[in-house]
Amino acid sequence: MSKLLSTITIIAILGILVAVGFFGYTKYQEVELRKDKLQAQQKENNDNNSNAQASTDTENESPSQDNPTSQETPQKQESNDGSEWVKVHKGGSTRIANKQEFSNLKVNRDNVFDYVIAAVNQTDGGDASLIKFQQPKYSEQGDGIWQIAANNKSGRGAYNFIVEQDGTVNIWNGPMNEKIDEQKVTLP
Repeated sequence: MSKLLSTITIIAILGILVAVGFFGYTKYQEVELRKDKLQAQQKENNDNNSNAQASTDTENESPSQDNPTSQETPQKQESNDGSEWVKVHKGGSTRIANKQEFSNLKVNRDNVFDYVIAAVNQTDGGDASLIKFQQPKYSEQGDGIWQIAANNKSGRGAYNFIVEQDGTVNIWNGPMNEKIDEQKVTLP
């Protein structure tokens, strides 16, 4: 009777261990699947952003009768690097605008990287040559600010740069929950 009871107990314990192991493995696979889906989604979003910036759109110089707003819609990309077009955020809406729309600003599409690079290099131990920058986005909040996401070329670390119209550059860690530095930049 004692051997039967200990055998049943051992079988029950082994059954529980197998069930826990199977449950743990299933959860592990589920997490890995979610991770793969998120990575694929992130890659797709990055590809879509790249495609939107490198699309073959330009501003239509003579609007058609059928589409009176075609003058505001980019129709042909002038360069492949996305430098002719800017993603503009205002409130909850987003639009694409030609960089010329911002040429009257102190900090504009043509010099925003100069401010960021100068700020990084002014930071203690900063070296802008080690950073890969993404295309800037313009936010029409306040006087207008530029945001540039970036990564270390080594693949470790991500940054967000906020450039204000007075030349102040705020350097944030990737998710923008910690401000790394703030530099006031004056360009010649």
